Amino acid sequence: MFRLRLAPLRAAVVLAVSFVLLRVVYRVVFGGAGAGLGPVLLDLPKLRLDGPFSHITLLGPVTLAGLGNAAQSALPVAAVIVFFGLLNAVINVQALFARGAGRGPLRAISRSLVIAWATFPALLESVRRVRVARSLRGERSIASLLVPIFEQTIERALALAASMETRGFAATRVVTGVCEAPVVLRNAGLKFGAAPDKTGWHLDGLNVTLKPATLTVIVGATGSGKTSLLHSMSGLFQHFYDGTQQGHIDVAGADRACTPPRDTAGFVGLVAQNVRLGFAAETVHDEIGFALAVRNVAAPIVHARVLEVAARLKIEHLVDRPIEQLSAGEASLVAIAAALVNHPILLLVDEPLADLDTAARDRVCTVLGQLAHEAGVCVVIAEHNTREFATIADAWLQIRGSRLHQFSAEFSTTMTPGSDADSWGTTLPSSGSGPGIAAAAQGATRDIGAVPAVALASIRRLSVRHKTNLVVNDVSFEVQAGELVALRGSNGAGKSSLLRAIALPTAADTVIVGGHDARSLKRRTRRHAVALVPENFDDLLFAITVAEECRRADRTLREPNFRHASPAATDTDTERNTAALFAHLLGFNAPADAARLLQRHPRDLSAGERLCLVMAIQLAARPALLLVDEPTRGLDQVARALVSAALLTAAGAASAVIFATHDDDFAQDLATRTLRMQAGRLAAPIEVRS
Repeated sequence: MFRLRLAPLRAAVVLAVSFVLLRVVYRVVFGGAGAGLGPVLLDLPKLRLDGPFSHITLLGPVTLAGLGNAAQSALPVAAVIVFFGLLNAVINVQALFARGAGRGPLRAISRSLVIAWATFPALLESVRRVRVARSLRGERSIASLLVPIFEQTIERALALAASMETRGFAATRVVTGVCEAPVVLRNAGLKFGAAPDKTGWHLDGLNVTLKPATLTVIVGATGSGKTSLLHSMSGLFQHFYDGTQQGHIDVAGADRACTPPRDTAGFVGLVAQNVRLGFAAETVHDEIGFALAVRNVAAPIVHARVLEVAARLKIEHLVDRPIEQLSAGEASLVAIAAALVNHPILLLVDEPLADLDTAARDRVCTVLGQLAHEAGVCVVIAEHNTREFATIADAWLQIRGSRLHQFSAEFSTTMTPGSDADSWGTTLPSSGSGPGIAAAAQGATRDIGAVPAVALASIRRLSVRHKTNLVVNDVSFEVQAGELVALRGSNGAGKSSLLRAIALPTAADTVIVGGHDARSLKRRTRRHAVALVPENFDDLLFAITVAEECRRADRTLREPNFRHASPAATDTDTERNTAALFAHLLGFNAPADAARLLQRHPRDLSAGERLCLVMAIQLAARPALLLVDEPTRGLDQVARALVSAALLTAAGAASAVIFATHDDDFAQDLATRTLRMQAGRLAAPIEVRS
């Protein structure tokens, strides 16, 4: 409970000072600061607004005494911020609130307190991420920060609330599970939105029985409803996301229609798709033990159980580590441990392999297989990456359209090597992965042979530090026009840090593109030289409709281009339009065919559609060098085909692409060259011309 950490205190001091400064600026903007209070420092003209805002006056004289009064009025709030920062530096306040969930005066408001306390650092992280995203998009407006910061903060708060719900936070009763029948769905149906005969998602005719000691994999296209089906078993679909259930869904003896997730937390464990958003504690130990702490289990028992689960998953070395220092693979294992601490009858896991390298994937698959076949847990997994589960799955559930199809384990043997179970029973477009992409990649390789041996881009002795850690160490290499370079390496090797440093260099003469030092270019001009689609590509979405995103991207491209050649478009006005490029990347014959998508909120698109939107935004600048971080994460086979085609389009005669990926098949089919990173360095150092 007690510890000393300076980070929360530093963050609180920064926030307090920012609040004081904001208060002073507010007083200056609205009515000036200090008319009649001594000598005038700045005599700004008063501006009175018209119409319904005629009572508001902007600006006015500014005096030293007025500035002092404005700052002084902010000090009480600033003092409260610093106080709570100091409190959080010496006391684990989240753990205190979590303990209060079971009894005492905090019970009624404990959930709000934990969410608020955990969301505050997420707000600061959102500000940092969006500032980076503004630079990547060439945005200048401060107002562009508001929508993504708000959306990311709400996303974190909702994910945390859902995580706490499924771990029994503030539960008022305890339901006992029945091991013999982990999942029974009889004539069940699920829907979001309007009635099935109108708009809205729905899934009908669900008749499934899952037994103990089995591992079942749910597959289906992106947006088909895999997560919703999983959450119908966890109870989040009905009781948290306001979905509608018909028929009967029984989980370990509990009727899901009338039993919320917090009441079944003792025997149902859930590992969400983005595990970091749902982490509620500051250390691995407290995160694993959170579900026990909220039930007021004695601290020694919680500690013993945490060590027991950690030993089972072989992550004892992580127990004392801060959550923020975990790699993607480590975070997945910690989330699984947190879901296992109550010894569940049913374990639900949503896309556990999306962020992992090959070694971490093998480790997670081994753990899930052992839980099912050795510990007797009923494990249900929603996943696009099916190859790793082909030999350990006992059953497969596939969503096609609005129906669910069930197959035995033997059916997985009908998949060809490297295929995706999402595509069973479907026909992939000609731009899909496999031989078509491989042939196109080989064609790109042949084209490179005709390019003079002059580098399009040269990376020279590039290094990156995160605080005291050297995450990219003296990396040098060259890229020629037409290349599709795969950047490979394990989690934490430094791939993402390298791509960001190439897109936003901080040192001169480290990133040379087309003969220009990228560091010396203006923000918008730099996008014509090098553009990045980050791993968290949603960070680059700033508007509330797809059409507005495209218009915003077009407005930032009014400055002269960095160069004349274009990787993704000719010089026609139509192809310069971001909306037209978005439609092209999605495979539509004409921009009008994507009109329906243009009116939607960007975050209502599927993952593949959102990635194509962000790629269109970045490709609209016609960059010489396009960087893409994990382009296939969370995508089904059809979406992967769209992304493959987009990357092939981007790697034109005068352009090149570097993409970081853990996807072996994608890299082998598409890349013309591979660079491997290990501990911040290229596995084989490459000399570059000076």
